[in-house]
Amino acid sequence: MKNGMTTNMYHGVKNIAELNERVLKTLILLLALLATACQSSSYASKDNTMIQLNLSVWQLIEDMQTAPLSLSGIEEILNQTLVEQTQQSNNYFRFYSGQPVLLAGHSKIWKIDLRLPQPSHDATGLLVIDIDGECITVEQVNKVFPNLNITGMPRGNSLLEATTFTDVTTWGKISFGFQEKRPDCLGYLVFEPNR
Repeated sequence: MKNGMTTNMYHGVKNIAELNERVLKTLILLLALLATACQSSSYASKDNTMIQLNLSVWQLIEDMQTAPLSLSGIEEILNQTLVEQTQQSNNYFRFYSGQPVLLAGHSKIWKIDLRLPQPSHDATGLLVIDIDGECITVEQVNKVFPNLNITGMPRGNSLLEATTFTDVTTWGKISFGFQEKRPDCLGYLVFEPNR
C-alpha cells in the first residue's frame, strides 16, 4: 500500500511538473505574440505621427504659388510622401492623401486631398487642405488677399458647408473656406492652378 501511494504521489508530482512546464511554455508563447503585436502597432503609430513644418499658413500659401501643382512639388513643400487613394482614383483623376502637418503658430493641416489629372485627361489639378488649430479670421485673410470675392455660400444642409472667398492670382485661384461648424475661422484652403 505504501509503495502504491508513493508511486501515485510520484506520478502526481510528475504530472504537476509537466503541467507547469506546459503552462510556462504557453505563457512564453503568449508574451512573444504580445511583444510582436506591440511592435507592429508602434510601427503603425510612427507612420501616423504629425509632421512639423516651420511655416505659417501664409508662408505655406506663398510656397504653394511658387511651384507647379504636381505630386513631387506638393510632397517637397509638405515634407512627406503622399499616398495614392486607388479606390478613389478613376479614368480622369488620381487622388492622393497625406499625413497631418503641424504648422508654425499653432495651426495644423489635418487632411490633404490632392487630385491630379490622368495624363490622358486635359484638366488642371486641385489641392484641398483642411486647416484646424489657431483661428484665422476672414479679416486676417482679407489683409493678405484684399481682392477676395465670395464664390460659395452654405445652403443650410450641413455644418460642413462653407462661405468661400476666392482670390485670383497669376498662379491661379486660391479659395478660403469658412465652414458653418466654425464660421469665424478658416476651415480649408483650395488651390487651383492656371493651365
